[in-house]
Amino acid sequence: MSQLGMMVIAVGLSSYNVALFHLVNHAFYKGLLFLGAGAVIHAVADNQDFRRYGGLRPFLPLTYSVMLIASLSLVAFPFMTGFYSKDFILESAYGQFYFSSTVVYFIATIGAMFTTLYSVKVLYLTFLTNPNGPLVNYKHAHEGDIFMSLPLIVLAIFSIFFGYITKDIFIGLGTGFFADNSLFIHPSHEIMLDTEFAVPTLFKLLPLVFTISLSVIFIVLSEFLPKLLVHFKLSRLGYNIFSFFNQRFLIELFYNRYITDIVLKLGGQTTKVLDKGSVELLGPYGLEK
Repeated sequence: MSQLGMMVIAVGLSSYNVALFHLVNHAFYKGLLFLGAGAVIHAVADNQDFRRYGGLRPFLPLTYSVMLIASLSLVAFPFMTGFYSKDFILESAYGQFYFSSTVVYFIATIGAMFTTLYSVKVLYLTFLTNPNGPLVNYKHAHEGDIFMSLPLIVLAIFSIFFGYITKDIFIGLGTGFFADNSLFIHPSHEIMLDTEFAVPTLFKLLPLVFTISLSVIFIVLSEFLPKLLVHFKLSRLGYNIFSFFNQRFLIELFYNRYITDIVLKLGGQTTKVLDKGSVELLGPYGLEK
């Protein structure tokens, strides 16, 4: 969903070519992440709880390598495919120099930080931390055959090079790639020059600095200061924060209480009054009874 949000931001900037560029780019590394996850599940006897993984890097070196490439591209690490579109969208949002676009820039940067966090979490818990699964899973852990490995390799290559190769085609000035189709961008909405020359270097590097800093902090806390995390989690503040995130920002609670329950009650009353009430009463006996 975060990548879809980036595309919507680009559409909001009237930069439909950038949105399409990010759509094509993200297809490669997102597809690689899904296929890599499937390769891991296949290797550990269909176990899908990654909290019971850990230490799989020596057993699945190819899968680890391609998922690392996909994750780096997902978080827009410099010179990966995702970098050329995702980072450009963030910079372009700030480069409009409106209050609303600046707010969007910071919100999108926070979203990019969370994307980096869960990417690091998946790699860390699956491949790098101590083994947490049953021994039988590790005894039989194996890479897939050529029919599983070849698509991973192809997508990994595209996740590295596709953005660099095609950036001038999709978002370069003077490109005629979209000239003969319905995708028209008014010259007044061209953002390439503002993004390249008007955005301060600080705000160009801010998403990268935030994401790397956050990842390093959480890895250090998890690896070297686990007791500090345990004490914080057992505190009242830590428990509330953990519960808030564990309950998915309370969105499901809101949906269930104020939408789903109301719809279910309405459906139950409809069934009671119409289907099992007036319809069954009038159907067999008629109006005269």
